[in-house]
Amino acid sequence: IDLTNIQGDIYPTFPKKVEQFIFFSITDPDVFRQKLTIFRKEITTAAAVIENLQKIEEARKKNKGVPKPLPGDRMVKLIQYQIGFSGSGMTALDVGSPGDAELMAGQKKGAKALGDEPAPGSTDANFVGKNWSQDWREKKIDGVILAASESSATCDEAVAKAIEIFGNSIKVEIVESGKVRPGKEEGHEHFGYLDGVSQPALKGLVQPHAGQLECDPGVIIMGLKGDEAPPAADGQPPIPRPRPDWAVGGSVMAFRKLHQRVPEFDKFLEENPITKHGLTHDEGVALRGARMVGRWKSGVPIDLSPERDDPDFLDPEVINNFRYHLPEPGQARCPFSAHIRKTAPREHHDKPDATRKLAPVLPHALIMRAGIPYGPEVTRAERRSQKTSEDRGLLFVSYQSLLGSFGFSFIQRAWANNPTFPPPEDNSFDDGVDTGFDPIIGNAQGEVRTRVASGTDATFTGENLVMKDDFIVAEGGEYFFVPPMKTIDRISNGERLPGV
Repeated sequence: IDLTNIQGDIYPTFPKKVEQFIFFSITDPDVFRQKLTIFRKEITTAAAVIENLQKIEEARKKNKGVPKPLPGDRMVKLIQYQIGFSGSGMTALDVGSPGDAELMAGQKKGAKALGDEPAPGSTDANFVGKNWSQDWREKKIDGVILAASESSATCDEAVAKAIEIFGNSIKVEIVESGKVRPGKEEGHEHFGYLDGVSQPALKGLVQPHAGQLECDPGVIIMGLKGDEAPPAADGQPPIPRPRPDWAVGGSVMAFRKLHQRVPEFDKFLEENPITKHGLTHDEGVALRGARMVGRWKSGVPIDLSPERDDPDFLDPEVINNFRYHLPEPGQARCPFSAHIRKTAPREHHDKPDATRKLAPVLPHALIMRAGIPYGPEVTRAERRSQKTSEDRGLLFVSYQSLLGSFGFSFIQRAWANNPTFPPPEDNSFDDGVDTGFDPIIGNAQGEVRTRVASGTDATFTGENLVMKDDFIVAEGGEYFFVPPMKTIDRISNGERLPGV
């Protein structure tokens, strides 16, 4: 695998403390191609990211014992860029489809299927998300430039440089800014849970930790081994996906601006503690949240430590070393509805008469996540009122070789939003109660937003936990093809690239 041909946020993802997403429309395709030739020299490849990670590790050793936050002269200065194009942007540049219909259609058209609540007057033909911002509803987005850095000052410098390079060949439509949370909350999303704990290890590129999920590189990167559909039936080989030669080494980026209602989430936990014998109120609150997410706030999975948050499980060789079925099948340790189990089931024992087998899909249904929090910390006023008044959340980013089979949109639609997923397993206890929605990101389509999740109380797994409001809502988003470096050269040279 030529790591100098792959853009670096696809793999191994940008190390960063600050990131800005510059969403733009193309005003002059011919001039844009000329400017792209210049910008190409600034793009950070996967090989360059690996070098940055090595520099950061060396700096970490030198800074051992130095109080945080570190002064600027002790941090590794990072200016990292990536560029991608939406379906409309590819059309403007005479680039065809790399083999993903959802990418070319755009996220607006697929928002209803993702479960986004419709705005009044919205129709199937012209769907508008109720919570989508005016900009995301109306702006034409042809592409995105990512700028990721170690500080706000460096990131601002990088953004200004990128906009200057492209000049009047683009119009900046939207800029979304993210930043890691302060102090001990660094690495945690706004609900307080450690994020990015379980990234898949790409076979042949990464030595996996114990229990870490693995996948072939083609699950994330087009045209490589694993860019294929699972076998149609037992005993048959997988089916390679057709790709144009220029798509090999590229990936599909899914971007979603996810607004998080933190005070409401905290209030819900306070009002619904697990009242197991011997637990204090605060312990019951923490356990309910952990069973909804599937991990404690530290990142420790409840499947390994079902009763309390235990730092002994934070070791990289331990934290992902679980399978949900050991020592016994079922959901006593981790609910089927828990966010991390809904979106990455790890293992499934299909019933012999199952019409659609899940086990063969699991190695293909993994995504590389590279999001970052945005917005301020929760204010005292919000804590008192238990109501959100500030915009905060997650700038969600994932990479996959195909959105609907089995990337982001598939996981959201078919798993997180599906109250009957996962299906009952062979030789396992079935309590007759549907799993329910993913309690964190699951969306109930339509205007009735009530969601139900089962299994979040280990003492009564048949309990249906009723959530009348969403804790996360999408404010906008788009899909982008992130081309390999060689294809960027071909686009810059004005070459017409037919699709499939």
